[in-house]
Amino acid sequence: MKRRWIGGLAGLLLAFILAGCGATGQVESLSPEEMESYIKDKEKAYILLNNTEDKEERKANIKLVEETIESINVMEINAKSKDMLDNGLKPKDLGLKDIQFGTLGIYKDGTLEEYVSLRNADHPTEDEKEKALQQFIDNINS
Repeated sequence: MKRRWIGGLAGLLLAFILAGCGATGQVESLSPEEMESYIKDKEKAYILLNNTEDKEERKANIKLVEETIESINVMEINAKSKDMLDNGLKPKDLGLKDIQFGTLGIYKDGTLEEYVSLRNADHPTEDEKEKALQQFIDNINS
């Protein structure tokens, strides 16, 4: 009984410490079917559209978004995933209209409102990407 109480207290303390460090958003990767449903069901949706076969580039984009956003949950899909390629799907087939590859966009009622590019061609350095993403987040929160 005493062990459970101490274990529970330690778990609660850890939760408070982590919560005190600041809430962070997360990026969740979805299948094409899940993305299509998500876009239809959400009034406001944050979507990260990757288009790469390079796993490291994809991870870097996800990490950058997770580190920059605070309490926003972002859904991600890779246009070059096996599910997308095997089924001949394009982003517009999932309800992702007008968005460019390598961007984080905000959809309101299924319509793209704003987006920021995370492509290397637009932002050659990680610092430039971080600044552009932070400015985007600041603008949507103001």
